[in-house]
Amino acid sequence: MLLMQTALAAPDPANGQKLFVNSPCDTEELTAPNPKITDTVSLEKEVRQCDITRNINWYDDEIKDVVTYLNQTYYKFQ
Repeated sequence: MLLMQTALAAPDPANGQKLFVNSPCDTEELTAPNPKITDTVSLEKEVRQCDITRNINWYDDEIKDVVTYLNQTYYKFQ
C-alpha cells in the first residue's frame, strides 16, 4: 500500500531542487538551452542519463522531482 501511495504522489519541485543542487550533474548541460531537450520527455531522458553516468542512483520519484524542478525553473514546458 505504501508503494502505491508513493507512486501516486505529485512530484515535489522543492525536493527536486535539493537533489539537483547537491548532485554531480552538469548544471549547465541541464539548465542552459539544449537542442536535445524539447519537452518533458526529453528532459527526463537527460536527467536519467545524468543519474546513470554519474552513478547517483535516484529513485524514479526523485527523478520526477528533479524534472519538475528543472521544468518549472528553466524550461516551462506544459
